[in-house]
Parts: sequence; structure tokens; C-alpha cells
Amino acid sequence: MTKTKKFRTFEGVFTPSILTILGVIMYMRLVWVVGNAGLFGTIIIIAHVIAVTKGLSISSVASDKKIGAGGIYYVLSRSMGIPFGGSIGIALYVGTAFSIALYLVGFAESLNGYFGFGMSINDIRLTGTLALVALTVLALISTSVAPKA
Repeated sequence: MTKTKKFRTFEGVFTPSILTILGVIMYMRLVWVVGNAGLFGTIIIIAHVIAVTKGLSISSVASDKKIGAGGIYYVLSRSMGIPFGGSIGIALYVGTAFSIALYLVGFAESLNGYFGFGMSINDIRLTGTLALVALTVLALISTSVAPKA
């Protein structure tokens, strides 16, 4: 019988949560946040309200559980029960779908700006679509290769 590798708290919950929080969206819009909230307000927003609060709260829920396939949803459904976990799972699914779209737009803006490609909305859409297709092919080839890439 083969032994399946389970995600632990750090790899399964904390790291994906922090990467989601501190992803391309925050770095692309950091100048706007500093302009509106000021430097001190931005440090408070990023350091405490978003990163520390969410990362530690999710890690504390996951600290006594074995993390299975599903990551955050798995932990929440086991901690809060199936009815609450199912409703939270729907919200996580929708949130993840929207965040993927926003990440693709941020990636396309950065790539097009760096390499001097067109910056019109259709150019950004084309670059984002090509990136999504490439990531889908990578995930279909091997699910173990996709997180490493």
C-alpha cells in the first residue's frame, strides 16, 4: 500500500493564504493604496489587518488537523461541520475564480509593460488568455508539476 503525502499546516494552509494575500494584485495596486491611505496606513493595512490576521487565523484552525486535498476548504469543513463548510466552500470557489481572473490581468499588465507589448484592453486580454491556456496545459500534464512551476 502506498503512503499518500498529506499537506501540513504550513504547506497546505498558511503558504497558499499568504501567497494569495500578497500576490500580484497587492503589488500592482500598492501605489494607489499609499496615495489614499498614506504610508503609515498602508503599513497597518498590509502588515496587520490583512496578512497577520488571515494567515494566523487560518493556521490556528488548521494546527490540529491533517490537511487533505482541498486545502482551506477541507480544514473549514472539518472544523465547522459540513453545512457551514459547504456554504463557505461556495464562497471560496467564487472568490478563487475571481482572483484567478484578477491575477491574469495583473500578470498581463506587467508582462506587456515590461516587454513593450501593446497596453490596450484587447492586448491585455490576449496575453491573459495565452497565460491561462499555458497554465491549464501545465496543470493537465501533471498536477505535481504545476505548484513547482
